[in-house]
Amino acid sequence: MSDHVPFDLVTKILLRLPVAAILRWRGVCKRWQALIDSTEFSKLQLNHSSSTTKNAFLFVLEDDGCGNGDLHFARYINGLRRETIPSFRSNPSPPAQIGVITLIGSCNGLVCFSNDADMAIITNPATQQTHVTPAIPNPLMDLVSIADCVYRYGCGFVYDSVSDDYKVIKLHQMLMLGFDANGEDFHSELVIYGVRSNSSVSVKFPYFLSAEKMGVFVAGAIHWVVHDDRDRGDLVVGFDLGLGECKEIPQPEYRNRKSLKIRIGELENCLCIFANYPGRGVDVWMMKEYGVRESWSIMRSIPHPGLCYDKRIRPLGYSMTGQEILLQLDEKRLVWCDLKKNPPGVDASTEITVNGLKKKKKKNKNKKKYIDAIVCFGSLVSPGGMLPPKEQVKFDKQRKKRFGL
Repeated sequence: MSDHVPFDLVTKILLRLPVAAILRWRGVCKRWQALIDSTEFSKLQLNHSSSTTKNAFLFVLEDDGCGNGDLHFARYINGLRRETIPSFRSNPSPPAQIGVITLIGSCNGLVCFSNDADMAIITNPATQQTHVTPAIPNPLMDLVSIADCVYRYGCGFVYDSVSDDYKVIKLHQMLMLGFDANGEDFHSELVIYGVRSNSSVSVKFPYFLSAEKMGVFVAGAIHWVVHDDRDRGDLVVGFDLGLGECKEIPQPEYRNRKSLKIRIGELENCLCIFANYPGRGVDVWMMKEYGVRESWSIMRSIPHPGLCYDKRIRPLGYSMTGQEILLQLDEKRLVWCDLKKNPPGVDASTEITVNGLKKKKKKNKNKKKYIDAIVCFGSLVSPGGMLPPKEQVKFDKQRKKRFGL
């Protein structure tokens, strides 16, 4: 039957299917298998998947406060009200010997974790493939045993189009209460590990992390909210992977800098800022043209108590209608924020839970339990990037010629 259907129509139909269904259709014939396995089709499917929330998943890491984590993997559902998200434990789960894990980030349908042995665990939840990297070097490992210090950690998982490689990014920082043997009291190293190249580089990062550990990747740079030694308040700094250097991002003209606390995120491939005025409200800003101060515009101003959080806020994605944003607040709650209702904000009815998350037991009420969540899109991308770029292109050309693609 596949011979009677125009092949371009076959491609369009397959692109609209969930990844599990696409993989099942590989067995129809060799021509379909070659198409689905090609890098070209993988890119088309990724572009289609990321343009809609119909093929999106919510990935939740739950920690009980004792370093014991559970992974939950759920369909991304639109407009939940006083309901739970049906979920199941991720499959495949990281092997038991992996150890305690933390969420690093998500990119192109891949989710990245790190463990206490500094290995990165990269998984594609749609294809159920997992790749574990060697231990990624920590330049400050020799200083970790110092007791009188403050340790900060940043991370990220991104695709670098310049090198055509997925990068695991780790930022290690130590602020010591005294001085070390070299007379220094602050150490900060940014480590960038290439998954395909299996190599890492380390560069100095001369800023002190503020709160969020997970960086925000926009326009080829990964961003954090930071401070410096000149007491200039909250700064937004991006590390450009292509240039290999830090740059300060111009911020909007806030209505008042007094008591202002900012957090950053990504929406519509744009950098955004949540400007929180405690007790008064939150302004949501979006930078329409990256790096241009004048392109900042307010999406909405949400009066108190429409959006309340203590230290952390992270946007995860839009609903299918585009009217609501899924937010993670203080590593405790997942809520829908309706930007179009008047007044905008969240209330008890917009908070959602993921079925299977453990309730805090009374005897452990003093232990800090938290969740970390991320939205990823179903894709055919391999978590290991097994073939170097030139070999993959050659491999695709051979299959196209053989099967008449």
